Amino acid sequence: MKKRAFDLFFAFVGLALFAPFFLAIAILIKWKTGHPVFQTRKVFGQRFRLFHLYGFNTALDPKAGADPNQAKKETLWLDKVLARLHAERFPQLINVLKGDMSLIGPRPERPFDVAFFQKEFEVILKMQPGIIDLFSISLDDQPPPPIKARDGDPPSPFFLKKMKLAKDYVSHQTLSLDIKILITFIVNSVLSWPLGATTASQSIPAPRNTETLSVRDILTRYRTCTVFVLHTLVITASSYFAFLLRFDGQIPAASMNAFITTLPILLLFRLASLYFMGLHTALWRYVNMIDIIQIGIAGVSSSGLIWATRNLFSIAGYPTSVLITDAILFLGMIATLRCTKSIYKNLTFMTTSTRKVLIIGAGNAGAMIARDMIQNPSYNRQPVAFIDDDPRKQNVHVHRIPVLGDRSMLEAVVKQVGAEEIIIALPSATSVETKGILNQCKSLGLPIKTVPNLPAVLNGEVGMSDLHTLDIEDLIGRAEITIEKDEIEKAVRGKTVLVTGAGGSIGSELCRQIATFSPESLILYEQNENNLHHIMIDLKTKFPTVSIVSVLGDILNAKKVTEVFGYYRPKIVFHAAAYKHVPLMEENPADAVRNNILGTAKILLAALRHEAESFVLISTDKAVYPSSVMGATKRIAEMIVQYFAPRTKTRLVTVRFGNVLESNGSVVPLFRSQIKKGGPVTVTDPEVKRYFISIQEAVQLVLQSAVLGQGGEIFVLDMGEPYKILDLARTMIILSGLTPNIDIPIQFVGLRKGEKLTEVLFENGEVLQKTPHDKISVAKSGKITHNIPFFLERLASAVERSPTPDDIRALLLEVLPNGTTLQAPPARKIATLIR
Repeated sequence: MKKRAFDLFFAFVGLALFAPFFLAIAILIKWKTGHPVFQTRKVFGQRFRLFHLYGFNTALDPKAGADPNQAKKETLWLDKVLARLHAERFPQLINVLKGDMSLIGPRPERPFDVAFFQKEFEVILKMQPGIIDLFSISLDDQPPPPIKARDGDPPSPFFLKKMKLAKDYVSHQTLSLDIKILITFIVNSVLSWPLGATTASQSIPAPRNTETLSVRDILTRYRTCTVFVLHTLVITASSYFAFLLRFDGQIPAASMNAFITTLPILLLFRLASLYFMGLHTALWRYVNMIDIIQIGIAGVSSSGLIWATRNLFSIAGYPTSVLITDAILFLGMIATLRCTKSIYKNLTFMTTSTRKVLIIGAGNAGAMIARDMIQNPSYNRQPVAFIDDDPRKQNVHVHRIPVLGDRSMLEAVVKQVGAEEIIIALPSATSVETKGILNQCKSLGLPIKTVPNLPAVLNGEVGMSDLHTLDIEDLIGRAEITIEKDEIEKAVRGKTVLVTGAGGSIGSELCRQIATFSPESLILYEQNENNLHHIMIDLKTKFPTVSIVSVLGDILNAKKVTEVFGYYRPKIVFHAAAYKHVPLMEENPADAVRNNILGTAKILLAALRHEAESFVLISTDKAVYPSSVMGATKRIAEMIVQYFAPRTKTRLVTVRFGNVLESNGSVVPLFRSQIKKGGPVTVTDPEVKRYFISIQEAVQLVLQSAVLGQGGEIFVLDMGEPYKILDLARTMIILSGLTPNIDIPIQFVGLRKGEKLTEVLFENGEVLQKTPHDKISVAKSGKITHNIPFFLERLASAVERSPTPDDIRALLLEVLPNGTTLQAPPARKIATLIR
C-alpha cells in the first residue's frame, strides 16, 4: 500500500511538472522524424501479465522528402539527447498511473527474454516492473548497453547482471530503498550530464573511457570552490530566514538594508571560521562527532565576532534576536549539509549484493559489530536482527535493529528475517554454548563467525575486521585448561631441554610452550630441514633470550644421538618423533619398527646413559589394542619405557592421547582442502569415531604430566567424548557456508587397512586412577614380563634382513597384549556405507 501511494504521488507530480518538457519532446520528434510521437510494445508485468509499455518513438527513419543524410544526423543527435535524459521512459508514468508498473522496480523485458530465463523471472516478476531499477543506477554516467547484439544471440553480461540486481531488489525491497534508488538516479543523471570535451593534458581523466567532461568531473576538480559556494549560499540563506522569522515574513526596508549591509561581514567571519576549522576540505562521507564540534566552534566564534562588529559600528536594524536565530539556523543548515551523505546512506542499510546478518548477542560486542557494518557498506553485510537471552534486551532496538527473541527462537528468527550469515557476538560463551548454537544452525547451512576475546570487547576495539570464521576447534575444544605453571617453570627453568621431532605439530608446540618457562637452552632435534628451519626462526623471534640449538639429525643415527646427548647433556627429554600415518605404515612396516621402536630405544638409552632427569614419551590412543602396525609400534614404545622405568633414576613417563586437531596430515586440514576444491569430502565410514584434542591443550597436559610423573606411569589425557567423523565433515561444510550433500558431496570410501571404527584410551587390564589434575589420569597395568632388551635385539636383527610385512607383524604380536590384532576389521561394502 505504501509503495502504491509512493508511485501515485511521484507519477502525478512528474506528469504535472514535466508536461511542458514532454510537449517539447513530442513536437521535436514529430518535426524531425514525421513518425507518431509514441510507440508501444508488449512486455511482461507482475505475475507474467502482458501489458503495453509506452515510450517516445525515436526511430531514425527520416521524414519523407527530407535530406536523408541531414535527417539521420539530426535524429542521431535527438536520440542521443533523449537517451541521456532517459526521456524514453517519461511516458511510462502513464503505465504507473494505470497500475501496470511501479516507479521503482525491475525493468520490464520482452516475452522472448522472459521465456529464455523462466526460472529467474518467476522470482523477479513477483513484483511490478518499474521505470527505474538498480541496474539503472549502477550504470552511473553510461547509457544502458544493449541486452543483445541481435535477436537470437546469447544474453550479454549486462543482461545477466541486470537479472541479478533485479533479484537482489526483490529480496531487499523497502520504501527507504525505493527512495534511495530514486535519489541516486536523479543525482547520477544530473552529475553525469556532459559539459564539454576534455584533453589528455587535463588532470582529471574522462569518466568511463569517454572524452566528455561531466558535471561530476567539474565538481570533483573544483571541489573546494564548490564547497565555498555552498557555504556562501547557506550563510546567506540562514541570515535571510532569520530576518523573515523575526519580522513574520515581512522584512521592513530598514531591516532589509541592515541585512544587505551586514551580509559581507557575515560571509567574511563565517567563511573564515569554517576555513580555519578545516571544514572546507573534510570529506562529507566521513562526518562524525568531531566535525559537529568543529561546526559548533565555527558558529559560536563567528557569531561572537559578528556581535562585536555590530556593536562596534552601531549597525542599525540588526536586532540581537536575528543574530541568535541566524546562529542557530547556520549551525543547523551547515550540519545538515555535511550530513547529507550520511543521511542518504542511512535511508536503508541495503546495498546491492549484501548478505543479511543475524547477530547472536545484543551486548557491547554485538552493538559494535552492527555499527561497523552500518558505517562501512564495503563489508557487503546488512545486520537485520539480534537475538539475546537477556529478557531486558528483547523487544528493543539496537542501532535501529530489532532484538527478536532468545536463542530458543534462532531457527524461527533466521527464517523470519532471511538471514544469510550468523555472527556470534558472545565473547564469554563457552564451547558448549557455541556448539549448541551450531547444532541449531546445522539444518540451515549458514556460515558462522565469532568475535575475539572479552578484553578486546571491553577496550572497544571490536569491528568486522576482527571477526573470524568459527572453526571446528572452537566447537570440539573444551574449556581453557588450568595447569600448574609455577611447578612446570620450577622443573624447566635453567635446565637444558631436548625435543625430538621438534618440527612436527606436537614437537613445535612443545618447543613454543617450553620456551615460555625460561630453560637454559632448548635443543631442537629434527630430521626435516624445512620444518627445523621454520621452528628455529619462530622461536628465536619470539624468545630472543632463550638459547635455541638446532640439530638436523635422525633418531636412528646412534652416533649423532650420542654426540648430542654427550655434548649438551639435556636434563629433560620429550620424545615426539614418530611415524604416525596408519595406511603408510601398513605399507612400510619395517620403517615403522625402525623409527617408532628402535628410534625410541636409542633416544631413551642415550637419556639414561647421560643421566637425564626426565624422559617423556608422546604416545597415541592407537597403541591400545592396536589393529595397525603404527599402533603396535607405539604400544611397544610404551612397553620399553615401562620396562626401564623401575631400573633407573631417570623419571620415565608416557603420555597417551587421541587425534590432534590441525596436526600435519590430520583429517581437519584434509577436509578443509577438499571443501576448498568443491568436494567431495571423503569419510571412511559413517560410524567411525575419533577422540580429538587441540594442539595447545595436548601440550599443556603433556607438560603437566611431566611434572606429575614419578616414573613408569602412562598418563591418559581426558579427551571428552569421541566425535563422529561424519558429523565433523558436515560441521566443517556448514561452517564454510555451504550445505552438505548439496553444495559439497560427502563420499564414503571404506575403512583403510589398519583402521578401527572407534579408538579407546586404555585396555581392559589397565586400571584408571585419578591424579591431582582433573584432566589427567594414570593407566596402571601389570609388570612388563617380556625381556625387552632381548626383543629389541631380535627386532633390530630382523628388520636388517628385509623381512616380509607378515614376518614383522608376527614378531610384534609376540610381545603385544592379548586381544591385539594387526588385521584391520573387514571392510564393509561401499553400498552399505551410502546413506
